[in-house]
This record gives sequence, structure tokens and C-alpha cells, in this order.
Amino acid sequence: MDKLPLFVFGPLAFAAALLVIATGIRRAIAAYRFRSTPDQIKATYEAYLRRLLNPQLESVERELGKFLPESLLQLYKDKSAIQAVGFQLEKPGKNRWWPKRWQVYCFEPLDLESLNELPYEEELGPGFCFATTGRGSWYWIAASDQRAKDSPVIFLDYDGGSSHGKTVANSLDEFLNLPRLPLK
Repeated sequence: MDKLPLFVFGPLAFAAALLVIATGIRRAIAAYRFRSTPDQIKATYEAYLRRLLNPQLESVERELGKFLPESLLQLYKDKSAIQAVGFQLEKPGKNRWWPKRWQVYCFEPLDLESLNELPYEEELGPGFCFATTGRGSWYWIAASDQRAKDSPVIFLDYDGGSSHGKTVANSLDEFLNLPRLPLK
């Protein structure tokens, strides 16, 4: 009588353990099989760089029905600035000993593909997400009826943080001139 649970549940536990092991092996093989080759990674990066260095301002503004600020156009004209990657901006906060840091993974290409793939906030109106954290959050700048000199930079946080909709800087110029630190 004492061995009955072992005879009944022993094979079930063994079968469950085999299922877990087989599933793990299957996932490992699938992850290995479907990873990008060095040539694919290089081609993807070159396509991104080509899009980044050749902004399609007119088509984006036509799609938005508004004009992007002059400061954003100047950013995309500066080929070295637009290629900066992997840094964080340090903005002094209320507590000077604990500044707020805003991570920037890379800048987004200024084209219709980016405009259509990136988030759109109905309450903010037309604008463009020009940079990303690489973790589901973007930096957004407003478009307007006439070309403005500059515009505030808004943080769109879709990663579950509490910073969604916060103004990072009162202008793109201020944003780009915040002290830079490498990403940790």
C-alpha cells in the first residue's frame, strides 16, 4: 500500500521531467538555428546607416501634415552627431547630488519607415520619435503648422516606468548639450 503512490505518480513525474528537458533542448536549438549570421547583421546595420544618413524630411512632413523643428533638421545634417550611440545624458535634478540620467541607445532614421513603425501619441499630436533607449522607450519632438526653431523633448516610456510623457528638455538644443556619459 505504501508503494502504490510511487508506482502511480513516479512514471508521471518522470514523464513531466522528460517533457521539460525536451522543451528546453528544443528552445536552445531554435535559438541557435534562427540567430543572424555576421553577414546578415552587417547588412542590417548598413541598411540602418544608409537610412540614418539620408533623411527623408519632405516625405515625413508630408505624412505628418506639419513641419518638424529646424533644430531636428540641423541634427540630421550633422553626420557625426546623428551617428552617436550608447550614451546617457545627465540632467541636474531637484536634488543636485542625484541627477536624472536619460539613456540614448541610438538615433532613429528620419524616414517614413521609422515614422510608421514608431509609437504615436494621440494626445501629443503629430511629431517624430528621433531617438530610442533600445528598451521600448523613445524621445519625441513635436511638429507644428509652421517650422519652429526648436521644440521640447518628451520621453515616451513604454517600458512600464513612471517617466512617460515627461519633458526631458525644453528644447532639442538643450537636450543635445546635456553632459554625456557612457552607458553602463
